[in-house]
Amino acid sequence: MPQQFTYPSAQFPGPPRIGVDAPEDWEALTVPGVHIALAQPRVDGRFRANVVVTVQRFGPEFGIEQARAGLLQRKAELPELEELGTGEIEVDGRTWVASEYGYTQPGRPTVVQAARYTVVPRGEVAVDVVELVGSCGADSADEEIELLRGIQDSIRIVAD
Repeated sequence: MPQQFTYPSAQFPGPPRIGVDAPEDWEALTVPGVHIALAQPRVDGRFRANVVVTVQRFGPEFGIEQARAGLLQRKAELPELEELGTGEIEVDGRTWVASEYGYTQPGRPTVVQAARYTVVPRGEVAVDVVELVGSCGADSADEEIELLRGIQDSIRIVAD
């Protein structure tokens, strides 16, 4: 008799529920492969600050050190990277690897990003890695980075 597998189930848990708080005038966006995408209102000629959340599933052996290695790999691929700071922070009882940096692509304005990664255990079968990235233009980073950090600090993750 064949086995039946279902999703969601104990063997294949559904994704965690995630919420963030953003300013009233920010807009929800639909971006392929992204679980949550939010952006400030569009202003012609200005980089649109935004926050995106993605979730990736890994085996149970994947931990915060592997998440840190993934972040370092991602940053290594960015052009003209300027490191602003990397470390660990605690938000809502979870440890996050956090990094802030700027990079410049040829012919485009410099972007400042605040990236955070946390590992969410999903029983014995898997972990979910939540990636939370806020981006803004370097010319407005002094005012907008605090706004992005506030949105990031508001994150709530519920994993059944």
